[in-house]
Amino acid sequence: MKETTTSAVEREKAGKMFELNEKYKDFPERVSVYELDGKKYIVHSRFVGEKNIDEVIGRLAFERALEETLA
Repeated sequence: MKETTTSAVEREKAGKMFELNEKYKDFPERVSVYELDGKKYIVHSRFVGEKNIDEVIGRLAFERALEETLA
């Protein structure tokens, strides 16, 4: 029974990814390729404008400064 549940969950995730791909297909996209433990992963990132870039950059800068200060 566990295989059926896993398959249903995987199908649901795939459906959701398809919906998101269709919804955001016209937004700018960046494709990055990463290799971990000999396995290649391709990551598609899209900028959809739902975040305040000033807040994100400010938070990242603060976190980095904090790390460097405490290191």
